[in-house]
Amino acid sequence: MLEVERISVFYGDIQVIFDLSLRVEAGEIVTLIGSNGAGKTTTVNAICGILRPRSGDIRYQGSSLLTVPPYALVGLGLVQVPEGRMLYPQLTVRENLKMGAYARASRKALHHKMARVFELFPQLAERQGQLVNTMSGGEQQMLAIGRGLMSAPKLLVLDEPSIGLAPMLVAETFRVIEEINRGGVSILLIEQNAARALEISQRAYVLEHGQLAHQGEAKRLLNDENIKSAYLGI
Repeated sequence: MLEVERISVFYGDIQVIFDLSLRVEAGEIVTLIGSNGAGKTTTVNAICGILRPRSGDIRYQGSSLLTVPPYALVGLGLVQVPEGRMLYPQLTVRENLKMGAYARASRKALHHKMARVFELFPQLAERQGQLVNTMSGGEQQMLAIGRGLMSAPKLLVLDEPSIGLAPMLVAETFRVIEEINRGGVSILLIEQNAARALEISQRAYVLEHGQLAHQGEAKRLLNDENIKSAYLGI
């Protein structure tokens, strides 16, 4: 479904991603972990067209994305939920969800998609008319994921969905990610909560200083002593 082939990404003259390759197959949850500054968000922004690799290729469903503008990716089913949520604080919950369905294809079955979001996040159903800037961080994260789902993604890219959340909300967030995946959506998960991310993923990649340090089945990496000491705090 998604193939990142030996990309190198620069900020000006400074190289931050070095010859990186990864893939996400249909139906998978694949996680990308690494410490702060490892290059995880830069990789996501390259995949989603916000940054352009200087070399390499990014292919989605067999076609290169290098010349596709970021806004057009949504119509192809590649949807990012960015770190920091990027919601519209002066709009209501319902209005923010509608913004997620701005693409023509996404506007079809709008009420059905919104009902699905409210099924996943009952708290949002109770707060449809509430302004986003009056909501808790956990509620805003639910809304950010819900807005992404309104675009009918085939591949959902989640950048640090659990960051800053209380432990109970972290557990709920990962439960919902698994449920979204069971509904047929492939997921690329970028997470600092490495242990929990590896538990729900089929495969994983580990970045260090912009380079791929480890890759393989998530369960194997979860039990790898080097990974445990470096990233899991075990």
